[in-house]
Amino acid sequence: MRKKGDLAAAGEKEAKVLKEYQAVILLLYPRLRRVAEDIAQVVEAQAVSSFAGRVTAEQCIERLLGYTRARNIFLRLAERVEEVCSALSREEKYLLEYKYFRRRKVLEEQYGDLCLHCSPRTYYRKQGRLSARVNALFVRAGMTQAWFDRELAPLPYIASAVRSLRSRPGALVDKRARRELNIAEPSGTAAARGARTGA
Repeated sequence: MRKKGDLAAAGEKEAKVLKEYQAVILLLYPRLRRVAEDIAQVVEAQAVSSFAGRVTAEQCIERLLGYTRARNIFLRLAERVEEVCSALSREEKYLLEYKYFRRRKVLEEQYGDLCLHCSPRTYYRKQGRLSARVNALFVRAGMTQAWFDRELAPLPYIASAVRSLRSRPGALVDKRARRELNIAEPSGTAAARGARTGA
């Protein structure tokens, strides 16, 4: 039987890891508005060419309404992610951008001046604390697992992203080169001494 302290530690560790559905949303966020625009173009094209279709008018309307509903869901989801991000500090937004959104242009333009004065170990601790904070913000905003399963999971685009994430268990492991992340070496380390001496 697990002791009370063990249960608390396990709960704390779980809180520091984003839930799968939250990771899926964060990974998809940078593309949500573009997907919504693509859906709008599909709806317009199918509406214009509907007279030549092989389906009834009722079936065509149902399909277009389905597309429009998906488009609205993606736009609203993008807004909700932005609301969550607005509660984060600049450093937290940088960490989120680096690990999940992965937009090099945004990293260079908005966070090019930001340098984390920490060791890689501290960086991972910061990511753990950020995961706990984002998890809490998602739940506070009503974006729970039950909501995800009801509203988003049935959409093919989202279902495909969930399958993709599950098929690659290490997909969220931060494997990129440290040179892409602005982390200042602590002054006493060999790397920092080498940088100062040009070694």
